[in-house]
Amino acid sequence: MSTSLSPVTKVTTSAVGLPDSPNVDYMLPDLAAELKKYELIRVCLSGQEEVKKGGDKWLPRPNAADTSNENKARYDSYLLRAVFYNVTGNTVAGLVGQVFAADPVSEFPEQMDAMWWDVTGTGVSMTQQAKKVLGQVLAYGRCGLLTDFPPKNEDGSDFTREQVQNGEARPIIQMYSTTDIINWRYKTINAQSVLCLVVLNESYTIADDGFEIKRGRCKRVLRLDDDNLYVVDEWRPINDDPEQGWAKQPPMMPTDGAGNRLSYIPFTFVGSQNNDSNVDRPPMYDMAVLNMAHYHNSADYEDSVYMVGQPTPYFSGLTEHWVKEVLKETIQLGSRGAVPLPEGGQAGLIQAEPNSMVKEAMDKKEQQMIALGAQLVEDKKVQRTLGEAKMENAMVNSTLTSCARNTSQAMEQSIKWACDFYAVSDAEKDNVIFALSTDFAIQKMASTDRAQLIAEWQGGAITWSEMRSQLRQSGIATMDDEEAKEEIEGDAQRQIDLDKANGLGPDGKPIQDNPDDEDANKDE
Repeated sequence: MSTSLSPVTKVTTSAVGLPDSPNVDYMLPDLAAELKKYELIRVCLSGQEEVKKGGDKWLPRPNAADTSNENKARYDSYLLRAVFYNVTGNTVAGLVGQVFAADPVSEFPEQMDAMWWDVTGTGVSMTQQAKKVLGQVLAYGRCGLLTDFPPKNEDGSDFTREQVQNGEARPIIQMYSTTDIINWRYKTINAQSVLCLVVLNESYTIADDGFEIKRGRCKRVLRLDDDNLYVVDEWRPINDDPEQGWAKQPPMMPTDGAGNRLSYIPFTFVGSQNNDSNVDRPPMYDMAVLNMAHYHNSADYEDSVYMVGQPTPYFSGLTEHWVKEVLKETIQLGSRGAVPLPEGGQAGLIQAEPNSMVKEAMDKKEQQMIALGAQLVEDKKVQRTLGEAKMENAMVNSTLTSCARNTSQAMEQSIKWACDFYAVSDAEKDNVIFALSTDFAIQKMASTDRAQLIAEWQGGAITWSEMRSQLRQSGIATMDDEEAKEEIEGDAQRQIDLDKANGLGPDGKPIQDNPDDEDANKDE
């Protein structure tokens, strides 16, 4: 991840680990305790190739004590035949797709329009960045957003208004994954808890020969100084070797559009439950556990199919003389081959019974993944009551809605911080909106629910507008109420005119001539 820090002119070195040296590489225990979960989720999201690359870390050897070459070769075949069905990745992609089926609602200051189309400085739009953030939150339960203000000009002067308007200088909004946010701290200022420290994993360029770029890892430290003003530090490994300690680079002091230093750290956490700094439980962890267990069952199932899946022919009652003289030590099978047998000889096929236990275990896990929201592997034959189906959707929607709203809130806050660089007025800043849709396709009404809703309207229990509102929220109705009413009435009138032209009455039956008129005509 690139940084926007000023060029290094002087290095202050101090080896990490000494009593007077800060441990910039320190990771909070709450985060460290979740690393194994994050690794499992990451591998599942990456798919079969990454899972199989891990070998027996993700697929245990059936006979681990046997270290012979033969057993190693058997495990290689066992691994090759296993199938990892990426339910975890498909579920995250499907849920993100549900949210972005409708475009986000946004209100953006006109002078920041370029930032909407390129929010990272690498061509990623605001909507694309929001997709990435939502995917991280759904998978891992958290990530972070930094509104990264640019450094000053090389001569130390502030950016001019013309430079800002021309796009020569502008902030970007960077996303950091949960494992890249390793430390944070708060302090009380004016009776309010304020974020005063964030330590981020980043990378820097060690060497670049014009073709190959060699990178190393560094730490980016966002902090409030003794005057409670925002400072950015970068720490790099001494001699590019973290074992030798860390070296602190000259600090950067970001300013707003007026050249004033910031009194806050423009960084926000994004979580699956809320946007505080607590490490939320990863929503996809249970799915990943089941997904990996399903992978284990798949390996056993495919191995049994390979070993005993094909029928094996057998022959009995054959003598050595018969095999050598009659069969010529060769048995030809198939429609063009005949196998002569001696008196009392027999031939047949041995077919193993299906290994139903492993298959049942796979089916069971697929049903459990359905219960966790894996709709892409749903077995249509599974019967559920209406109450169970509603409860399942409510659970999925609850997590998805929370993640979508937290992402919206974090993106909106990051945009408002960027407004400070453009000197946007407080009134304009208050009008900034970024909201992801929470009207998901999975919330659409069932046909029975629609019938009940219409019956309640026809019975006078609810109004036309109330009925239409429910239909719009479920994604069924899309037109404005007045437009819909006008079109419905127009359709009804056209049907009446068509029926009249065809000699049909309002009840759809042919119009009968009036008998009194016929009698009058006869009298005349």
